[in-house]
Amino acid sequence: MESNRSAGAGNLALGIPAKIGEKPKRSYAAPVLRVYGSVRQLTLGSTGNRADGGGTKKRKRSDRSIKENILRIGTHPLGIGLYLFEYKPDYREECGNGRQFGVMADEVESVLPRAVGRHARGHKTVDYAMLGISAAELVSG
Repeated sequence: MESNRSAGAGNLALGIPAKIGEKPKRSYAAPVLRVYGSVRQLTLGSTGNRADGGGTKKRKRSDRSIKENILRIGTHPLGIGLYLFEYKPDYREECGNGRQFGVMADEVESVLPRAVGRHARGHKTVDYAMLGISAAELVSG
């Protein structure tokens, strides 16, 4: 005797999965864009004082001479530029491939000289935590 149900069809009207162990599919929900505030606020950490890891020390090579395809995308509260850029080919293996987010050391040096240092190869570095920019924002994307 043949069953009226096709093999694996299940009874969706009753919420019975098609196969044993399968969960019924949920309906699609469109993603929602949420604006959480300024970059400065996002990088302060949960308490706003950087003591909880929101401002962990992260030095990054920020010398303009080792960057290319530089695009200014905003202004930091200190008045320095916020940029998207790529490192020149000779520096990509050490510093990162693809688009990067950051600042230019020469601009930082003019307003907050203690945030600027030197890498062993002589290029200027910036302590991004002193600017309130978290390490998570510095990940290449």
